Amino acid sequence: MKKSDWYENRILWRARKLQLDSYMWRNFLLSNEQPARRVLDAIGGYGVPLIIFWLSDDVWTLLTSQVLIGKFGGVLSSIDLDELGEISTVNDSNLPPNELKRRAEYISAGGDRKKFWTPAGSVHFSFRNILGVFPINVP
Repeated sequence: MKKSDWYENRILWRARKLQLDSYMWRNFLLSNEQPARRVLDAIGGYGVPLIIFWLSDDVWTLLTSQVLIGKFGGVLSSIDLDELGEISTVNDSNLPPNELKRRAEYISAGGDRKKFWTPAGSVHFSFRNILGVFPINVP
């Protein structure tokens, strides 16, 4: 089994376990065909699209079987899953912990701390949970 296949299986298993089914790429593709095509054009073949968080054409985050890729502030950023490093919640507003749990919308990852958008609250932390398993030791 190829590493990207192993990663895909683990991501999908964990996403279902964390109840992120409504953010699965296949659901987005069926209900948002034009935006899905624009995302596919932007990612240029970086693995199989698995989970997407969509706010607009200018703000979205996609997890594929190979990379975390997103658009934020007019900038397209990507990080190989094996190079995510420490994943952290961005707290630019210095919110207290209880408030941050409800309002957190951005994660940073990679050596240069790239910023990615997520829906606020439990979805944000579920996504961090998924990203936190990388890199995975493939058998």
